[in-house]
Amino acid sequence: MSDMHQRLPANTLGRDFVVGDLHGCLQLLRSKLVGIGFNPDQDRLFSVGDLADRGPDSLGCLRLLREPWFYAVAGNHEDMLLSYFYLRDTVCHRPDSIFHNGGDWLTTITPEERDELENDLLPRVLALPYVITVGQEQASFHVAHAELMVSLDAISSDPTGQVAAELTWSRRLIRQVTSETWAERRTPHGTLIMSHQPWEPNHALTFVGHTPLKMLVMHRSHLFIDGGAYAHQDEKHLHVVDVEDARTWVS
Repeated sequence: MSDMHQRLPANTLGRDFVVGDLHGCLQLLRSKLVGIGFNPDQDRLFSVGDLADRGPDSLGCLRLLREPWFYAVAGNHEDMLLSYFYLRDTVCHRPDSIFHNGGDWLTTITPEERDELENDLLPRVLALPYVITVGQEQASFHVAHAELMVSLDAISSDPTGQVAAELTWSRRLIRQVTSETWAERRTPHGTLIMSHQPWEPNHALTFVGHTPLKMLVMHRSHLFIDGGAYAHQDEKHLHVVDVEDARTWVS
């Protein structure tokens, strides 16, 4: 079982990056990491979840969980994968729902790959937190999959699974953003939309994915960074964001 909330110290050696939903796009990620000069001995990469399904190399993306520089939260696709293998109960879907959401790769893997998945990778998926908090106080940031609008104290105990469902499936926040109430800023990743309420009081900067968007969106302390890379298969739509750069964009 996972601890739903993982806390990590600030990175005193290098940079911290956050990547949007991977969905099997391992080669795109590798190209992006080369482009930013990622140093695995000093830098860290945080994932907003949804490592597998839909894209070309789900198993390869799950293997990233072995890397000491890679940290991920559980997304709804991780929960669907665990549900398919009857390792996690959920209030949101059936065990076979994964096949309606890009999980056909499970039917094509070799017996050796299935053994690797069941005996090594799935335990790593099961151990993923739903929220990662890095650093302390004003310098901290959070990583979650869909949104983080529950208290951090509530995350540690979730007997009904409702908190996990909100963290991995909810789109309430992003639906509050309308074109009549936003402002645009330019970033190296394209346009950033600043909503009518970009910051939530007493809420640290929170990186999320889940909803594929044409532009980055900042709303109520949440920076939405899923560019829908699996649908486009180009680096432009896979956002690997330097946390300190992001702070300057949204300040």
